[in-house]
Amino acid sequence: MTPVNGKGFGPQLGFAGALVLALMVAGCADKPRAALDSVSFTVAPAANDTTPVAIDLVAVRDKALVDKLGALTAAEWFGQREQSLRDHPTTLGVTSWELVPGQTLKADLPPGEPAWAILVFANYATPGPHRLRVPDTRTLTLTAGDKDVELVP
Repeated sequence: MTPVNGKGFGPQLGFAGALVLALMVAGCADKPRAALDSVSFTVAPAANDTTPVAIDLVAVRDKALVDKLGALTAAEWFGQREQSLRDHPTTLGVTSWELVPGQTLKADLPPGEPAWAILVFANYATPGPHRLRVPDTRTLTLTAGDKDVELVP
């Protein structure tokens, strides 16, 4: 496109273009992106004093809840889970498993809306946070060890 005055678009277009690009990048950065396609578990034979381990995978779709839920221990999460789901039926997505010592499992997850964060809570009998924040990945591998749950790289 040739400008009417024949002088080109000048620095104004460069600045305007840079501004538009910066706004587009900023707009994209402030959107939920966390999503999982599958999760794999390996449970140690002596996990949780040889008793089943309840594990919740929580997709947090409300940015304001990320820090609040991310500060909870697993015991606190499991104690208030039902009320949290009643209070936030559209912004919390929970998938739950009860895994026995020695078990391995691979589960494909149904597609869902991206979340601001995905948290894992493992209900161990021993004290401790037993909570993880899932890194930016589409597949997750977890080990439920004797005393805590761990991400496997």
